Amino acid sequence: MQLKFFYQALVKLRCLLLATLIILPTCVIAEEWIYTVRPGDNLWNLTERHLTGMQYVTKLQQLNGIQNPYVIPPGTPLRIPMAWTRMVENVHAQIVSVYGFVFIQRPPQEKIPAEVGMQLWAGDIIQSENDSFVTIEFTDNSEMRVQDNSRVRIKKMQILGDHGLVDTLIDLEQGRIENSVLENPFTGTRFRIQTPSAISSVRGTSFRVGTIDSHTATTSEVLSGNVNVSNTKSDVQVPAGFGTVTPLGAPPSPPVALLPPPDLSETSSYYESLPLVIHLKPLSGVKGYRAQIATDRDFKNLWSEFTTVTLPFRDGDIPDGDYWMRIRGIDASEIEGKDAIIRFSLNARPEPPFIIAPIPDGTTTPENQEFRWTTQSEASHYALMISQDSEFSSLIYFNSEIKENNLTLTEPLVPGHYFWRIFSVSANEGAGPFSDVMSFRVPYPGPALEETELGENEITFSWRAAATGQSFHFQLARDAAFSDIIYDEMTSASQITTQKPDGGTYYLRIKTIESDGFHGPWGPNQLIEIPRDMPYWLMLLLLLPLLILI
Repeated sequence: MQLKFFYQALVKLRCLLLATLIILPTCVIAEEWIYTVRPGDNLWNLTERHLTGMQYVTKLQQLNGIQNPYVIPPGTPLRIPMAWTRMVENVHAQIVSVYGFVFIQRPPQEKIPAEVGMQLWAGDIIQSENDSFVTIEFTDNSEMRVQDNSRVRIKKMQILGDHGLVDTLIDLEQGRIENSVLENPFTGTRFRIQTPSAISSVRGTSFRVGTIDSHTATTSEVLSGNVNVSNTKSDVQVPAGFGTVTPLGAPPSPPVALLPPPDLSETSSYYESLPLVIHLKPLSGVKGYRAQIATDRDFKNLWSEFTTVTLPFRDGDIPDGDYWMRIRGIDASEIEGKDAIIRFSLNARPEPPFIIAPIPDGTTTPENQEFRWTTQSEASHYALMISQDSEFSSLIYFNSEIKENNLTLTEPLVPGHYFWRIFSVSANEGAGPFSDVMSFRVPYPGPALEETELGENEITFSWRAAATGQSFHFQLARDAAFSDIIYDEMTSASQITTQKPDGGTYYLRIKTIESDGFHGPWGPNQLIEIPRDMPYWLMLLLLLPLLILI
């Protein structure tokens, strides 16, 4: 009986071993790559170029069900097990642009700064700091743009066969990356991004991958082509214009449409000051926005990136120049939408100086106009312009070679409203932006007394006639300081008649009030002598000799 049981167990073990032997090759060759047949291909030259030995000709024919191994129609997809394939492991990528503080860690070396032209190998770690970016180009010309505050490990780079397939595996430990994977008609491409919660696999597409919620979830956003997002729970095909979120330990969410690009019709394409204040129309359904600024249309050379939940955007310090900016909305699931792109220019340097006089809405003296400002350390000289309209469509004065930080006009301006602005010029930056437009007024001077009529009981003062809408403020006082005013009147006439004061010395002044209520400066103090009446006793003394003679 025991021998029978032993025999039965031996038979089961033998069957299990046979099954294992049958299953094992299947497991080994389960991972495949797809080769697209080109004109001139046959099973023999394909095997010679891509596989480890000619013994795989028959196996390749059987695996793909090929009837005629000599003639294979171009465009036919062939399944090729990776276990049969010759592999080149000594493959490198290259840094094509870098901005800010980006470091490469290559064990056992310490961190070294990333530089343009630096070669990267499997196992290298890329770490970008705040507001720092790097673009990496792979053997198949695919590109990966590592955004700021990201940590990326190049896990695998290999070439299958005679450049039959370039296989790249990237481990995104934190942050965000943007990828452009090219579909090469001569070289197949398999590009995969691995995060703690998902793997995004593509063959020719443009897509973004990011980690969120303390690296416990992954966002995948597809801009063109298709991306397969998978983990141990499930997988989902994400087409162009859609995105998905994959939480750690959960299947990818059903794809959702990406937010449309924001409306940039109200966004300026020219800036003259920092920080940038970027306006755009609010986008419905957003949790926030992301903006990127680059020096090129393809955004390989990023200069700045920032996010906000409020509008307008504000960004800090970038050099003067021409840039491209793209902005996209972020939905409630942290999936980022489609980009709106605009080109803009910045000319913020050298900055205009701070104004001392005349201050905005200030006045100058009627006799001469003096303009003063602080010294701008970067400026070699200044340019100043004056106009009677805020658009400066017709200049009254322009001087582009002012060496000092002040200017007095040699020919005074006539009374009226004016606008002025100034900009700095440096040897390195050239002409900087204009200052704010500042208005000022040249007031009408206080009129001088032109005629005085002294009557027996009244006195009349006259001056120049008023212009349309003007009036005057007249004061008569016993002292030059006008602390003892005996007559004070506002009038639209050009003369005043008042009761004649007692004899003595008096002071008067007049100022012009313009039609908008603005009071101009007082005119010069003017002195007038009123004859004194002769006392009766003095008249008697003077007349007494005449009376005696009579």
